[in-house]
Amino acid sequence: MTKKKSITEEHRLLRHTKTTAIAVIAIVLLVSLVILKPSAPKKIVLLTGPEGTSYHALGQSYAEYLQQQGLQTDVQVTRGGFENVKQLLGDAKDTVAFAPSNIEHVIGDSEDTSHLVTLGSIAYEPLWLFFRSDLEVRRIPDLAGLRVATGALGTVVNYAARHILELNEMNDQVEIEPSEGQIPEAVAKALADGRIDAAFAMGGPASPVISEMLTDDSISVLSFARADAYQAIDPGIAKVIAPEGIFDFAHNIPPENLVLLSATTNLVTLDNLYPTVAPLMLKAAAAIHSKQRIVTAGESFPSADHVSLPLHRGAARYYDQGEKGLSKFLPYKVTRWLNHLGFVVLPLLALAVVLVKLAPAALRIWGNMRLVALFKQLEEVEKAHAAGSDRSELLDRLDHVDEKSASMFVTRSTVHDYIDFRQFLHDMRERVDTRDDEGA
Repeated sequence: MTKKKSITEEHRLLRHTKTTAIAVIAIVLLVSLVILKPSAPKKIVLLTGPEGTSYHALGQSYAEYLQQQGLQTDVQVTRGGFENVKQLLGDAKDTVAFAPSNIEHVIGDSEDTSHLVTLGSIAYEPLWLFFRSDLEVRRIPDLAGLRVATGALGTVVNYAARHILELNEMNDQVEIEPSEGQIPEAVAKALADGRIDAAFAMGGPASPVISEMLTDDSISVLSFARADAYQAIDPGIAKVIAPEGIFDFAHNIPPENLVLLSATTNLVTLDNLYPTVAPLMLKAAAAIHSKQRIVTAGESFPSADHVSLPLHRGAARYYDQGEKGLSKFLPYKVTRWLNHLGFVVLPLLALAVVLVKLAPAALRIWGNMRLVALFKQLEEVEKAHAAGSDRSELLDRLDHVDEKSASMFVTRSTVHDYIDFRQFLHDMRERVDTRDDEGA
């Protein structure tokens, strides 16, 4: 009867255990999928530049690609590459910025740039010097006495233009137009209307403003004859060549090989950017910059070259191993949750299953410990009996042991030990009951 009762109780316990397991798993799934969100961000901020600049247009192209992949992108208008980096240094979270290589050296020691990293270089960003075609401008010194637009303060083009003028000791020999309101469209119109004589601009040839000025017969572009010297003086400057006719083959634009100075646009971020965002940004770069028309032999973008900051760990893996795993086939919005499933949900579920499986084992151990304690009490009664202790006291102690053992839970694995214990208890009671009779 006792054995049947204990087995029935064990079946009931197992049912309770299964119910508890389902409840625990349900709670884990609820917490993991509803309350705990994936570590990978569903939205990033992309710092670009002033409206109308190549950086801003580039940001919109990136946002379109990234949003197709399921990564929401907030394109923010800024004053340019310098402000972008300063915003990053303000501990901006989930933020990527366009900035020229070597920019941390331009900022100097006034800021802590130790947490800045790069995803790599994504494109050449040529510096153009456009001027009215009726002027004789063959070298930078020919700008003396002319009205020159150098771009808005805080932009890369403004820094590069002033740096070149300074190298040529021309800062006091040109009339630099006020920087306020110098958006590219306004500068191009001012140059076409003759209100200024020359203008520095920065951007790819596909940029609408650059393309418009390249095809305007009233505007010419300077070929930098001393590009090698500029490149040697400033490691942030690269010499690039636009071959004759590369921009418009039918109309032969440019009419001859055009030597340009160029910065290299980098994707800059902080070292805490989530690793899975890096390869997605580089996939966007590969798609957007694959048709770049100003290159040097053997180079392609995105690239781990032309960088002055350490590579982000996710970008380094991308360059070393290429795109790997499910992200190669699935959009980011899917892999974001799959990564969450793999790194958070499955381990929590595994822990829940282990805990549920440990419950019966813990009960068995607890039952064995109680049985061992009862055997010890029975052993003490036996020793007291051998020492001649009072019979009624021994029977009271046996009754107490009997009561405790009758109410204890017995698992299936300990049933035989329990039956043996009950038999020992019965034998011990008989020995105590018959001791006085035998003595008589």
